[in-house]
Amino acid sequence: MVSKKVFWAVMIGIVVFGVLAATRSIWQDPADQVWMKGMIKKLHVLPSEQNLAYDNACASCHMLYAPSMLPARSWQVLMGGLSDHFGDNAEVTDSIREEVSAYLQRNAADKVENTYAQPMLALLNNDETPLRISETKYFTLLHDVVKPAMIEGNSDVQSVARCEACHYEALEGRYNRFAVRIPNYYKQGTWRLMNPATTKGSE
Repeated sequence: MVSKKVFWAVMIGIVVFGVLAATRSIWQDPADQVWMKGMIKKLHVLPSEQNLAYDNACASCHMLYAPSMLPARSWQVLMGGLSDHFGDNAEVTDSIREEVSAYLQRNAADKVENTYAQPMLALLNNDETPLRISETKYFTLLHDVVKPAMIEGNSDVQSVARCEACHYEALEGRYNRFAVRIPNYYKQGTWRLMNPATTKGSE
């Protein structure tokens, strides 16, 4: 009969071997591991290519949203109606509009693979063309615990469109659920108001 010590030694050995086999080597540079390169790429919602026209045309008004947060058809409609862009006139020259539109559609959710794009598309009907990221089913599902007072009533957030206010890695293209800090709130099981004097409304 195999002793408990031998049994657990064998089990630990199998687990260690499995980990080594999966990673190829725990001491190998992650940058050299093909499987990890693919995984890291999918964890970032920002595309690998940068577009200065998009940066210059949009960053002065709001953060640069990742193209993969909406399908190509949504970007096409949005870029075709810049004269009334959610109540503002965001018109640019035809050449810039065409360049930015092509960039957004080329890197849209239905053109790339990452941890945000695929789940979002899975909850989107083929005949839906959302114009606001915050109105997609996937977005509302991820933010179901976030109450209006924590956003609109929060002097340091004010709008759900300001992703970077709570997701402090948003500008780098990462939306890790463990990298969230809602200004004026702390988390103790649920999000709780930290200082009523700085935030209007209630939880």
